Amino acid sequence: MRNACLAALAALSLASLTAPLALAADPAPVPPAPHGPSAPDTQFPSHHFQLAAHAPERVQLGFHYGLIQPLLYSGFNAAADVRYQRFIATYSHGQGLDMTSTVNATEKAAGMKLAMPWTTGGGVGVLLIDELYVLADFKVHRWEAEVGNQKAGYNTVTVGAEVGWRFFVWKGFNLDFVGRYWPNVWSNAPNGVAFKDAGGHTFVHEPAHQGLGGLFGNVLAGWAFNL
Repeated sequence: MRNACLAALAALSLASLTAPLALAADPAPVPPAPHGPSAPDTQFPSHHFQLAAHAPERVQLGFHYGLIQPLLYSGFNAAADVRYQRFIATYSHGQGLDMTSTVNATEKAAGMKLAMPWTTGGGVGVLLIDELYVLADFKVHRWEAEVGNQKAGYNTVTVGAEVGWRFFVWKGFNLDFVGRYWPNVWSNAPNGVAFKDAGGHTFVHEPAHQGLGGLFGNVLAGWAFNL
């Protein structure tokens, strides 16, 4: 009888020790915090900061509009991107940009007007942390320069990189802060275009670059939703 009691006590003691371990080994799954399009209407802002990448488990589609283009260059730029897990693919198109403010001192003195009738292309990239991402971009740009009655048009191709971070304000509405380096890798006017100023002096307009030698930034406003 004594041995039977001791065996029962030992079994109960062992069960009491192993039960918490068994519970700890199988915790209930914690649902991800609501973020962006998945956030409830009452959550403001709808951005949930985290170190891990916000990698959508379903395909996510986003549309964006650049704010710098209408404010500084009297044109527009629209973009769309597709995201799935950490993969990103983008396409953007700009139209009717007045780039006269970017000409150099010699061109400005000659009265040059510089326009970008269109710019188009896309990129692929990956999410890093939170909503921070990097892209490799390929773009084609059309330029048209004018001095008096002298006109010339040419194309450039840029291959570069982009880094951006997206912040969700409410539901799918977001602001995207981007920095880009798009250097020229090709032009159909590699030696530039010759013009004459009012005094009859010849000067050469070199193929234009995006921003400062290909380096520039932008702020995009857009909406993203899960398919």
